[in-house]
Formats: sequence, C-alpha cells, structure tokens
Amino acid sequence: MAEAAVSLVIDKLSNLLIQQTIQQIVFLKNVPGQIERLKTLLIDIQCFLKFADEQQDDNPMIGNWVSKLRDAAYESEDVIETFIVKMQALKKKGFLKNLSCFPKRLLCLCKVGKNIESIQKKMLDIEKSRLTFGIDQILGEGTSTRGEELRKLLRSSPFTEDKDLVGLEEKTNSLVAQLLVQDSSRCVISIVGMAGVGKTTLARKVYNHVDVIGYFNCRAWVYVSQKCSAQEVLVGIIKQVEKQTKESLELLEGMQEADLERTVQEKLQDKCYLVVLDDIWEEEAWDSLAAAFPNVNNGSRLVMTSRYEKVPQHADDLSKPYKLEILGEEDGWQLFLKKAHAHSLNSESKLSPELVRIGREIVEKCGGLPLAISVIGRHLRGKRTLESEWKSVLDTLTSHWSRGRKGVSAVLASSYNDLPPDLKTCFLSFAIFPEDFVIPTRKLVHMWIAEGLIHQKGEEVLEDVAADRLDELIYRNLVQEVAVTANGMVKSCRVHDLLRDLAVEKAKEVMFLKIFEESSSYPSSKCRHLVVNSCCERLNYPGEFEHSTPPLRSLIFFNLAEVEHEFNLSFVVFKLLRVLDLQNMNISCLPDEIGELSLLTYLCLRYTRIERLPLSLGCLQNLQTLDIYTFTSAVEFPNVLWMLKNLRHLYVRETTKRVPLKFDTLKNLQTLCDVYLDTLIGNKITLLTSMRKLGVWIERSSRIDELFSSIAKLENLVWLVLKRYGEEGFPSLIGLSHLNYVKRLKISGRLTELPSPHNFPPRLSHLSLRATRLAEDPMPTLEKLEHLSILKLKNAYAGKELVISENQFPNLTVLQLEHLPNLIEIKIGRGAIPQLRCLRISNCYFVEMLPEELRFMEALEKEEVEDMPKRFITRLHGMDSYKVSHVPNIIVTGTLDPTMLGGKLVARRFADAFVTRGKRTS
Repeated sequence: MAEAAVSLVIDKLSNLLIQQTIQQIVFLKNVPGQIERLKTLLIDIQCFLKFADEQQDDNPMIGNWVSKLRDAAYESEDVIETFIVKMQALKKKGFLKNLSCFPKRLLCLCKVGKNIESIQKKMLDIEKSRLTFGIDQILGEGTSTRGEELRKLLRSSPFTEDKDLVGLEEKTNSLVAQLLVQDSSRCVISIVGMAGVGKTTLARKVYNHVDVIGYFNCRAWVYVSQKCSAQEVLVGIIKQVEKQTKESLELLEGMQEADLERTVQEKLQDKCYLVVLDDIWEEEAWDSLAAAFPNVNNGSRLVMTSRYEKVPQHADDLSKPYKLEILGEEDGWQLFLKKAHAHSLNSESKLSPELVRIGREIVEKCGGLPLAISVIGRHLRGKRTLESEWKSVLDTLTSHWSRGRKGVSAVLASSYNDLPPDLKTCFLSFAIFPEDFVIPTRKLVHMWIAEGLIHQKGEEVLEDVAADRLDELIYRNLVQEVAVTANGMVKSCRVHDLLRDLAVEKAKEVMFLKIFEESSSYPSSKCRHLVVNSCCERLNYPGEFEHSTPPLRSLIFFNLAEVEHEFNLSFVVFKLLRVLDLQNMNISCLPDEIGELSLLTYLCLRYTRIERLPLSLGCLQNLQTLDIYTFTSAVEFPNVLWMLKNLRHLYVRETTKRVPLKFDTLKNLQTLCDVYLDTLIGNKITLLTSMRKLGVWIERSSRIDELFSSIAKLENLVWLVLKRYGEEGFPSLIGLSHLNYVKRLKISGRLTELPSPHNFPPRLSHLSLRATRLAEDPMPTLEKLEHLSILKLKNAYAGKELVISENQFPNLTVLQLEHLPNLIEIKIGRGAIPQLRCLRISNCYFVEMLPEELRFMEALEKEEVEDMPKRFITRLHGMDSYKVSHVPNIIVTGTLDPTMLGGKLVARRFADAFVTRGKRTS
C-alpha cells in the first residue's frame, strides 16, 4: 500500500507542475524545482516499495521503514493539496491578478516551498536509513520466486463461475425433511457454525430445493447481519412477497417499524410461507422481528443462519440447531481438487505423490473452512500441476502461519498481499461499506475514480478500467456477485464478512480509515477516511474537529435512514475532502459552504429530502459525480451546471423549470439521467461529445425530431432512454433511424404503434419496451432487427399471442417477457432465435406452457420463471417433451401461487426444464 500511496502523490506532483498558475507567482519561483526534485526522489524510492510492501509483515525493520515512508508520502499529499486549495481560493477571488496588493494573503503560499523542502529532507533521511540498516540486502533476499510465483498463479485465475460443492447433499436432504415434516405449527429451523463454514450456501440449497418450492407458496430471503435494522429487514420481506410500485416504495421507506410489522403479518397471514433470516447475530434482533411472522398452523417455517447457537435456541427452544462443522480431511481435499483443477482433474490419481502431499498440506492449513479452500484453490485453477507452483502457495501460507495467522486468516492475508498495488487499493475500499451491504457497481466505480484509484490505460475510458478491476476481484473470489445484468455485467456486489474484516484491518493501518459507531473512540488527527455508522451525541459533528482537524479525503454516512431529527451539517473544516456521501440522510438543505470544498469529486445526495441546491455548487470545479436523485418531487437547481467542467455523471430525478439549465460546456459528461426534453433542446447537444448514456423525459411531441437530429452526431452515445408520463402516447419515433451510434434503447411509456424496422437505430443490439401496452404483436417488427441480441418486454404488449416467425432473430441471446397480462400463448417458428441463451418469463399469468421448440435450442443455457402460477410450474415439471439431454444442469425460477405478486422461487434439478452451463450471466 505504501507503493500505491507514493504513486498517487507522484501523479499529484505531475499535475501540479503543469499548472500555469504556479509558474506565474514570483514569490514561488523556487517551488517548481523543489516539486520536481521531490517527484524524482519518490520515483526512485518507489522501485523498492514493491518488494518492501510484500515483506513488511515478515520483518519489523522493513515494516517500520514502510510506515515512515507512507506517512511522509501522505504528508506530501496534504501539503500539495492544501496549496492547491489556497491557490484556487485566491484565484476565485481574483487576488492573483494583482499580487502586490495582497502580500499578507499570499504569505501563506510562500511557506509551501519550505514545507516541501522539509518533506524532501525527511524522505532523504528515510532513504538513507534503507542503506544504513541493510534493508536493501533484506529486500534482495526476499525477492525469491515464492511471491512472484504466487502472483502468477493469481493472474492466471480463469473467468468462470464457481459451482463446485462438496459434502452438502446429505445435509441438504436432512434439512429439507425438517422443513417438510407434517407439523402445522410454525417453527424455526436454524443452521449454526463459524464464519465461512458454508451456512449461507447450505441455506440456499435448501431454499432452492425442488420439494421446498412445491410445498411453500410464499418465500422470502433477507440478510440480517450484525447491525440489524428491523425496518430494513421488514421492508425487504414486503418487497419479495408483493410487487411494489414507485409510490408504494416511497411509502414503505417512510413507515414506522410497528406499521411495517403489521404489514408483514397481513401479507403472510393466509400463506404457507418460508422466510430465511440469513446471518442473525443477537437475540434482540430476533425479538425485534418475531412478532411479524404469524403462526396460523399451516406449516409455515423460518430458517435462520447464525454464528451463535444461543440465538436460534432463544427463537425456538423446541427446535435443535443444525450445527455445520468444518469439512473433514477428505471432503476438504475433494473441494480443493475441484476448485484447483475443475476442468482437467477428476481425482488425485493424476497427481504425483509429492504433489498430493503438498496439496494436502495446503488444505490442512485452510482449517477445513470452505471459504479458505475455495479462495486458495481458485488461485491454482487452470495451472499446470507443477510442484514449484503448489509449493509457493504452501510456503506463503506457512509464512503467514508463523506470524500468528491461522487457517483462513492466513489464506486471506496471503491473497490480499499478492494482489497488484492497484487492486489492493480497490479491495481496501470495500472496508467503508457495512457488513452484508449490497453495493451498486455504479456507486463503487464512481467512488474509485473520485478517490484516484483508477488510472488511464491508453484510450480506454476510466469507467471501463474500473469495471475490469471489479471483475478481477470477483474472479479471485475476493468479491461476490449479487446481481448481474442481462448481458452479464455486474450490477451489484458484496464481500464476505471475513474478507471485509481483513479489508477493515488493513484499511485502518494503511489508509487511516475510521469507522465511527456508538462505542467508538474519536477519529485521530491522521484520519483520512471517516465512515459514520451511527448518529449519537458522542460525535459532536463538526465541533469535535475544530481543534484537531483530520485531513479527511472521504466522509461517508451509513445506516442513518431511521434517524428522525434533521441533521445540521457543516463541511468547511474539511478542505481536502474528495468524497462526500449523504445518501439516505434526513436533510432538506445543503449548506452554501459546500462550494468551499474545491477538491470535491463525488457528491451523493440520493434519497435525501433536499429541495434546492445552493448557488455555490458552481464552485466545485473538480466534481465528477453528482447524484441528486432525491425524494422531493422536484429540486430547485441553480443554473451553475455549465461551470462544472469535470463533471462525468449527473443523476437527477426532476428539476424545477424556473431557470433554464445550461450544461453544453460539459465535454466530459458521460451520463445524464433524467432531463426534460425542453431543457435538453435548450443546449447545444452536439457539444456533449463524451456522452454515453442519456435519459430524457418527453413532454412535447413537436420537438422530438430536434432531439434525434442533435444526438445523432454524438459518436459515443450508445445508450438512450426515452420516458413519457400519462395515457398520451409517444410522438412519432421515426427519427430513431438517424441514431447510427446508439446500441441500447429503452422506451418507457404508452406507444400506439412501433416504428417500422428500418426506423430503429441501425446498430441496435439491446431493446427494452416498458409500459408501452402495444395493441398489436410487436414480434413481426422486432424480429427484423438483425443486430438485436437482448430484448425485454415489460408490460409492453396487451395481446394474447406472441408469434416469432421461422428463422428470425438470428442474433438474439436474451429474451425477457414480464407483466404481459393477457398473454396466453408463445409461438416460435422452426429455426428461430438459434442463439438464445437465456429466457426469462415473469407475471404472465395466463400462459399455459412454454413453446415446444425450446427443447431444440442447443445454445439455451438458462431459463427463469418468476411469479408464475402453480399450474404453469406443474405442467412444466410433468412434460416429458421438455427433457433436455445436451446440458448437465438445470435452473428454473418461478412462484406457485397466482395470488402472489412477489418472491423468487428457484428450483434446481428439474430434469425436464431448461439449463445453465455456469456462465456469469446465470
């Protein structure tokens, strides 16, 4: 991490040297040279840090040297950025035009040279100590092949989804039998065991078991976690047992806990339900939820996973907890073999005796914990079975073991230490998110870029580089996918508790992260990242920082949605702040002083109650992401957007129209969601040359052709979203044919008829029609879009029959049919959609069966059925004609009760349905 810290400082020094202002100030004539010399010194030192970072845990002397160097690098960053802030403040006030009139105001700037000179001397002393204490020699001895070999193993991890499970079949069957026992009383069945032992994995297998699906007509799965929020858990259950509209979601967010409890009771009262409470820690957490689950003697069940046996015993003293133990030696060995050589090794018979010995030692050090075995096995997957490679992994684990780390801790620590520096910083950023928090990829990527963790690679866009970094962490089993888009992009993610613990431990050490909770001590003067997870009188914010202001770079609030009193925020003391996240906070006003945070790059106000933005917002010249998707119906927005020259992403809900907004100066803007058509037309859209995604509310039909004409020239615009309220349909959309660069199109709102095939964007590959309620079958038109690969129809068609002609949709890979209220039959002609990989059908209550032609589709990998009536599932389950022999695995999702409006049911091992081959899209 010291290497990463120094790299960031070098980048800042380089940027500072090219600023013209610093060259123009006569008082600072020596500063550019001093900055250049400091930069050169840091580059020289950086060469040693790669090896020092790896060995600082092995040798206290190296650890102390790295720590001093990291502190000096951070001090350099503070001096540089403080200087930049002061320069920008003077420039804003016009003081730099006549320097002789303001000598006192500029006196502080003269100190920057002395400060840099002092830091440079400190760096030189640290550099000399490297030679004095023989650190060079130690580092030279440490650069053995062990670390390099393991790094190569990490880089070689294949990009496939892990589906290998060992020793769970018997456990699954036993728990399923408990769930289905003929006892009408509601009971709690619990799975207990240490972190990483596979409690959630086992619970999922039970939850998705075909017999369980056939028994319960209502199911929900919620994460509870250490910081239990009863309100969030209850809202999560309601969302799964009943589909929510935009308005009802907002109503839920405002409901008190008692009202939510009554609502859950009402929803479950007449259902045979199964609710999984995953990762519940405290007895009090159960007590806060128990009353929501009615006992109506119909065989309903609750499944609970916990690390502590006292919790499930408290919940139901008549039900004996199922204790999940660590894997035995042979099961652990078999899991390791599957993870390490899934495609080339079926048994240890293909391994040499020495390799078996090394492999079994690796498994032994993993302590029988599936998470540890999976992580280290993934490192070795796809590699040749060379003793040197396996030995390097064993040596690394042994090294960590000797430093006091045992079992899974040794595995995870070694996995972290062998990440490249850029991936280390990205992984440590997960420490800021609460346990079990589902992280939107959009948010994560924007924050990485704002923090300067992502660097340009040639012409590649930073957001794409960040997405690649996330993929790498997922492929290494350090981050878990939660949801993916239709084309396999990660939509949200999370980290396992043990991995988060590791990230928090490291981030506190190397990033000076402070997570403030009710029992926490106050942040130190070195704190650079502050996460506030609770609001209490002990944190006198911001008064607590008046005498010792930490150099915060990020200030993030979590878990404060239930706080009723409004916050009075002040940020003026945090001049170096880059990331400010106020999501879900109960605030209605953003203070004017926000404009003084001249280095701010990320500002999130999502789901606040802010009604207006201050004029000073225009001072945030470095702002890259502005998220103001608030609860208020319309935000009063001053006409200052045009000043934010570095803005890359703007998320709005609605803005008042009192002042026309000008933003055509924003040449870096990539995302603009959602703006009114008139507002957009009022700008020179052709100047927004970086635009990639655009969302537009269509108000007046007369100007839509102007929109298409303007955006047709934007070569980077690949994603267009068109929305319209009310019963009045969209105007003519024939102008879409001019959009030669658009590949993704979403139309939301009433459509009287589709444009003809030649009036769609010629390169269109993704199409989503939502709430269009077309009267005529759209397939005869859409099947002629030769490049179409993903098609989503949600409440898009009011007819009874969908017909796909023979040999049509040659490139379609994903087809989603949702909320088609009158649909009865789907017909597919011979040879149609030959590339179909995924079919999803949801809330189409009158569809009796799926087309017979699907069984001939060799490319089909996944079939999802969600919120469909019981007769559909029953018929699908019993049809011999649906048996598929060319694929090994099958997944079907759906619900059995047509009265239900929510809840995902996943059935595995339907030998007569459809398939998955383990792709990332599954």
